[in-house]
Formats: sequence, C-alpha cells, structure tokens
Amino acid sequence: MLKTPVISVCLGVRDTQASVGFFKKLGFTALPGGGDPDDDLRTLLFDGEFAFTVYRDEHLRRWMPPLRDTPVGTFATFSLAVDDFDAYVASIRPFVEVAREHEYEQQKLFYFFDPDGHVFGVIQKRP
Repeated sequence: MLKTPVISVCLGVRDTQASVGFFKKLGFTALPGGGDPDDDLRTLLFDGEFAFTVYRDEHLRRWMPPLRDTPVGTFATFSLAVDDFDAYVASIRPFVEVAREHEYEQQKLFYFFDPDGHVFGVIQKRP
C-alpha cells in the first residue's frame, strides 16, 4: 500500500487511458484501475512514489459539481492528508466554503474552496 502524501492532486482529463499512456512514456507507472467504467480514477507513480491521479473530466465533474463548467486543462482538486480528520475539519469549517462532504469506502472526505476557487479535499492520512 502506498503512503498517503501530505498533499496530492487529481487532474481532470479528457481520456484517462490516453493520459495514462502519455505519462507512461515519460517514465511514470500506473496502478491498476478498478472494474467500474464509471469510476476510472488512476493513480500514477514516479520512481515508485505517489505522483498524482487522473480522472476522466466527466466523472470528476459529476464527483465535484462546482467544476462542471470548467474546461479541461484548467481544473483539478487537491487533497490534504491530515492525522486527525475530524479535529482538523472541525477547526477549519468556520473559515471555508464547503464544496462537498462525502464518505467513500469508509473514508470521510471534506472538500472546500480556497479564496481563488481552487478545490481542496481533506482526507485521513493512511500509513
């Protein structure tokens, strides 16, 4: 299992497979995708370490509706891994505009906007 980075990015791309192919040519490797064609999130590694994820734009827009009208190449989500999810989210909640809250595969997710409209997610650090 990969160590969760402190901050990571998920890029919205037109074609996940084409993006994975492109980055493989540049020396990246890709973890296998799941079997669900409506969930084509792919994790890319560089020198065996987490680099970033790519996600088909239509799926990322569905996942994060505030990005629905943003052109490909100009949107991404950033994820911040914290030691204590609940405490951190409680401490920042009064200062942020919430974009989305969700639980997926027993992991809580909290997304918020920065002052410039970038979407940041908060996730629990995993070893």
